[in-house]
Amino acid sequence: MPRVNIAADSDILDELEQEAKKKGYTLYAITNLALKAVAEILKEGGNSETLVSLVEYYRIIRDLEIVPVTVWYLENLIKIAYESDQKKAIEICETTGMQVASYLKTKASTLSELLDIYDKIKEMLPIKDISVKQNGDSIDFRITGTGFGLESTTCAAHILKKILEEYGFNILSITPSPGGIILVKAKANLAVEDRRK
Repeated sequence: MPRVNIAADSDILDELEQEAKKKGYTLYAITNLALKAVAEILKEGGNSETLVSLVEYYRIIRDLEIVPVTVWYLENLIKIAYESDQKKAIEICETTGMQVASYLKTKASTLSELLDIYDKIKEMLPIKDISVKQNGDSIDFRITGTGFGLESTTCAAHILKKILEEYGFNILSITPSPGGIILVKAKANLAVEDRRK
């Protein structure tokens, strides 16, 4: 295979070379792997930020021990749990929210930092949109893409409630609706800029 020279930032190449050596790769081999991955992402319709998003997403699923399952599976499992014992199902959703919130606080200490992480990985999440708007002395959140059925959206609402509480918000109202939309009105001692994607 013929070799060609490519231009790159020398600091990045130095870091890449150090990491490659730790793993037993040559700079040639690791560069080919990286370029092949980027080419595949571009072929799949991704852009230059997709690889960065994948790295952040990988960290999160590894750290939280997330197991990928289909939405259909989750929807049905949550529905069965609600039909069997709604109180226990809500307790599990809230506990999940506390676990996720605890992890997120290690990555982002403010709501703004948390929204920056969301911006990095949103392509990989079922959550389609997060809107945050200051409304007088309260803050309105609108989250879209959190489930299909009322049960799964309600579970997601309880998870979201615990996350927002961990970030210092007092929840005034939270309204889940079938189709995966959650509306939240909350109070906090911080100014939040409008965020509409």
